Amino acid sequence: MDRIAAMNVFVRVVEAGTFTKAADTLDLPNATVTRLVQQLEQELQVRLLHRTTRRVSVTPEGATYYERIVRLLAELSDIESTTRQSMAKPSGKVKVETVPGLANTVIIPALHEFYREYPDVDIELGASHRHADLIGEGIDCVIRAGSVNEQLMVARRIGSVAFMTCATPGFIKTHGLPKTPEDLKELPTIGMMTASGRPSAFSFERDGEALELNLQHRLVVGDSNAYIAACCAGLGIAQLPVYAAADALRDGRLQQVLKDWNNSVTPIHVLYAPNRFLSAKVRVFIDWVAALFEQHEELRRG
Repeated sequence: MDRIAAMNVFVRVVEAGTFTKAADTLDLPNATVTRLVQQLEQELQVRLLHRTTRRVSVTPEGATYYERIVRLLAELSDIESTTRQSMAKPSGKVKVETVPGLANTVIIPALHEFYREYPDVDIELGASHRHADLIGEGIDCVIRAGSVNEQLMVARRIGSVAFMTCATPGFIKTHGLPKTPEDLKELPTIGMMTASGRPSAFSFERDGEALELNLQHRLVVGDSNAYIAACCAGLGIAQLPVYAAADALRDGRLQQVLKDWNNSVTPIHVLYAPNRFLSAKVRVFIDWVAALFEQHEELRRG
């Protein structure tokens, strides 16, 4: 038995949740994946996985083993990757998922700089608000704002996104300025749909007081570009990401309202599988995007 190969297969089964999905992502026959895990269990003389017809779950012994060999395999990959990088430039395709706002406003305008430095790396960039399955879809990394729920993923914080409550001068002239967040209940507002299928709540904070409002919106959209366009069209008050609204605020198309109240700040992470993160092509992209966010005034980690 190739012990390293068996360890890698076991890690992928744990992360994928089924032998079939692990076999697909490894491009191996299902029988080979099953056999390698069985041989590993026989060699260790311990059951690592509970098997059912639909999924596998990790035994307590398997969970301990997983945590230790992930670190071991990462160190081994680091040694191999460092050696390869000293001999060759990073090359190949990196599959990335992020939200449209970050893709269109931040990443795509700067990609020419990445290609100049790494001409042999190709990027496949998906831009949507869906909750992508990294393992099942073979995605190398996801750039996402908000809390991190994937326990088996590495999450590297690369920035923060602040929000600002905005409206057009024309809207303010017609409807007046809200004095408190509660006033928004009586004014037309625009909501941004989340992956959960519900609009994001409007969040406010002042003097230690936190307030969340789930409003009855005049319009709800599912895309950040449409969200900003709707606000700039004077259709209502919106709580926009500052990085995306910066140009409209600078040229006067939008104005901040409720200035006495702070809005939420959400962390941005890049997520990747622990047994993949040391691939040279993925590493250079993640390092590049982290530096890009650090240079962006509205997205720094703070």
